[in-house]
Amino acid sequence: MSIKENITKIVEKWYLCEPLYFAVWTLHKVEPVRQIKTIRVQNGHIEYNPDFLNALNTKDLETILSFEAMRIILKHPYSRKKELPEISYLASNITIQEYLQTKGLGFLTAREFFASDDYDKKHFEFYYDKIIENIQNDCLKNENEIANETKIANETKIANNDRGAKGNNEEGEIDDNEYGSQDKNDDCENECGGDDDNQNRDDGRGEKTDSAANLNKSTPENEAGERGAENTLEHYTNEKRTGYENASHWDRNEYHEHLVNEKIKDVSIANTWGTITANIQEKILATLKPKINYKMILKSFRASILSNTRRLTRMKPSRRYGFLYMGSRRDFTTKLLFAVDVSGSVSHAALKNAFSIINRLFKYGIEEISVICFDTEIKGNLLTLKKAQKEVQILGRGGTNFSAVIDFIDKNRSFDGVIVFTDGYAPCPEPSKNKKTKILWLFDTESNYKLSKMNLSKIGRVTFVKET
Repeated sequence: MSIKENITKIVEKWYLCEPLYFAVWTLHKVEPVRQIKTIRVQNGHIEYNPDFLNALNTKDLETILSFEAMRIILKHPYSRKKELPEISYLASNITIQEYLQTKGLGFLTAREFFASDDYDKKHFEFYYDKIIENIQNDCLKNENEIANETKIANETKIANNDRGAKGNNEEGEIDDNEYGSQDKNDDCENECGGDDDNQNRDDGRGEKTDSAANLNKSTPENEAGERGAENTLEHYTNEKRTGYENASHWDRNEYHEHLVNEKIKDVSIANTWGTITANIQEKILATLKPKINYKMILKSFRASILSNTRRLTRMKPSRRYGFLYMGSRRDFTTKLLFAVDVSGSVSHAALKNAFSIINRLFKYGIEEISVICFDTEIKGNLLTLKKAQKEVQILGRGGTNFSAVIDFIDKNRSFDGVIVFTDGYAPCPEPSKNKKTKILWLFDTESNYKLSKMNLSKIGRVTFVKET
């Protein structure tokens, strides 16, 4: 069985017993890359060296895939970029080992690495900063030790010089028996004697040179040994060997971070955590910081609702019959509805922001946008925009009832998607019977998002507009 089939078999098993692992893994493109030593996650890709994974037994292979799945769940490859990739990789490995407590791979727990139980169950950034702090303290300690040794050596030298000067001044010559005999003997040994010691040192250097020559000598056996060494677990666990390669492209990626967060929310709502324990669940849910750029959500929402129609044209030949018959082309015909909450609880500044967002959607490729205003009911007529508008008349300013929007898209099923701009101050409506029209709830502030996201996320995607 090929390594690709082995990976697929493991991931398919996750579908039943580890839904979150399966969900985040399938967000990525999995592909072999022989230029790397082990396996890594970056920019929506999971890349692996086939030789490395082939050298593993089934148990270690599944453990490593689980380890990388947890790295994705914790969003380490999509967090703020760190200055030192090797330290990032080490901090990530310690964090995941705290969660999974894997056996046999060689990863260290925080207690084993720091030789203290004060740092158990911390987060990625904490371990990164702590490792940097330890390195700086060790460097400072070494500098102090060198400075102290240098100071002692200088003081000894000065003391010896003072004793020598005193002897010359009082006796007019140096007493060979007291001070000069040892130096004289040393000089003699350096020039004439000490053959055995010098010979030993020369032999040692010669042996070292021969060993280095043998190591550098290229033979088929050495090359095979080096290739075999690259496929060991030590490369995977050692940040000095693969840390830069595996973590140098980790950087803040709000889009992939949001996709992972959505999968975590789905698992949390359905309570399908698999074997992930309650304390780990709590840690994972704590990573759900809704700092997503709503512009990215609008782009991805636009992409998910694009539709097209096929029409015949003589300007393009048929693929099968050439110019004998008309060819066809596809035009995008996406119909997007933007529903604006105009109830009294929504501020004028928020409404101004809402229509600014509508105007921005034209830059994302939407050619036509339909707009409705609502409070407890739909206010005014459906407004169709084909370009950005400077002014729009606002009606309503009463209470809020989301059912008005749900009823509207149930009756008007031609829309591919609806964006509901709101402050969230209304009861959660019944889900729409219209399964074609996708819903995105866009909150005016982060605080309103936090209050209403759990209820409304059950009937659509949710995000909020960042304050500027």
